[in-house]
Amino acid sequence: MSTYGSLSTSVPTLLPPIPRRPSSRSGRIAILSSSLIILLSLGVLFNNELGGVRPDRFNGGYGGGNVEGGSCAVGLPPKGISGYFPIPNSLSRYFYYFASSSSKPMNSAPLILWMSGGPGCSSLLAAMMENGPCKVIRDDEGVNKGKVRAELAKYGWNNKANVVWVDQPAGVGFSFTDGEEEELMFSHDQVADNMLAFLFRWQERFPDSHNGELYIFAESFGGHYAPAVGRRYYDAERQGKAPPGLKLKGIGVGNGLTNPKIQYKYASEFAYKNTYGIKAITKEQYDDMNNNKLPQCEEKIEKCNSNENPDNEDCLDAFVFCNTALDTPYVESGLNIYDVRTKKDYKDDLAAVTEFVSQMEVRTALDAANSVTFQACNMNVYMKFIFDWMREYDSAIPAMLDGGIDILIYAGDADFVCNWMGNQAWVEALDWKGKELFNDAPDQQFMLPNGEAGGEGKTAKVDHGGRLSFLRIYGAGHLAPRDKPYATQQMINKFIANGGVH
Repeated sequence: MSTYGSLSTSVPTLLPPIPRRPSSRSGRIAILSSSLIILLSLGVLFNNELGGVRPDRFNGGYGGGNVEGGSCAVGLPPKGISGYFPIPNSLSRYFYYFASSSSKPMNSAPLILWMSGGPGCSSLLAAMMENGPCKVIRDDEGVNKGKVRAELAKYGWNNKANVVWVDQPAGVGFSFTDGEEEELMFSHDQVADNMLAFLFRWQERFPDSHNGELYIFAESFGGHYAPAVGRRYYDAERQGKAPPGLKLKGIGVGNGLTNPKIQYKYASEFAYKNTYGIKAITKEQYDDMNNNKLPQCEEKIEKCNSNENPDNEDCLDAFVFCNTALDTPYVESGLNIYDVRTKKDYKDDLAAVTEFVSQMEVRTALDAANSVTFQACNMNVYMKFIFDWMREYDSAIPAMLDGGIDILIYAGDADFVCNWMGNQAWVEALDWKGKELFNDAPDQQFMLPNGEAGGEGKTAKVDHGGRLSFLRIYGAGHLAPRDKPYATQQMINKFIANGGVH
């Protein structure tokens, strides 16, 4: 099961067999690296060799651009800033891209932290083709036909909030490490530790960049990231070890992979009984997936999660078997794994963003380190996380809900890989104080200010707790903000204003 758009949606029908016991983690990963594996988020890379990068120019981690100005023509929005923060106790440098609210004073709007998935894909991809202040386009006519440029986006998430997109972990996008490849991280614990450290740095440097409220959002494989980072921050607050003056208010995941055991059940359901009446598989394939493949997949996922060892070979076994058995039949249909309505993939969009941010004047405006080649999606990072793929992260959420943190799970209803059916199912199975209240609540349409229905879902809240919301976005694929920018902008505006979407 993939998550955030590979350049190609093709995948072999047979992945290599699980080795007996290679001598090291890197050895086992290397066995898979020569194969085309379904990419979970924004998949195959353009030129993503990390190499021993040491930038010629590095400004100590406090950004470039100009917080009082900027131009989408060179990638940096008005009142935007970008740059690097060094991560303590590591050799990593995390690149950030910040846009202040377009309608509020910066210090009166909350801060949204955004992490794209992959694993290994740049958050700049989201910032420039989904929910950011600038949108990259390629002219299809006139004297500039074929050239890429960026213009001010109409429905960026920085409408009512300040937003910072972070390339993480090291090796992703413009982020880098001075260490060896073996030092690239491979687990949610490492992601959570480093993002907590990043937020400390952010608060130290930019304490006036928000109104004191923090929301953590992620997409795709970010269904691992957001719960892990959110829970780490939540626990740190209760221990008095979080950045002072920045209180966690909410967590959000879009078309994410959060509970694989539940979500993989819905691969066959969506492929055969999807929202749009498109049968991507035959009845025979549907029955085989449900009766034969799914029970084996579930057993392997259970074994993975029963052992917390990060090198647990059962997790590798589950990764290979489940993706081969339950994704391949759909892939063979030729339909886009991120949008059942089309066979066209995201290749052109990714190429346009990569070409744009690689231009020298854009790199200069963004203060990107000179010697770092932009990493759209880094296969080295991707391969490091395959042992983490089948881990379940929904268990991090109930304590936050019970402690007053609002949670939003949304999904475009044309996506196969992290489809809305599977996301709705794990949300309904979530064990929290408001479970019965949430499950008994009727679905309601999500009405937009223009009078149209943008989706449907529900919100529930218990006394002294947070709100849990699920929202199915009509007419959107895996990258819901890309496909339905107005609806998702209204969604985020309502969530930060009310704590729910209904």
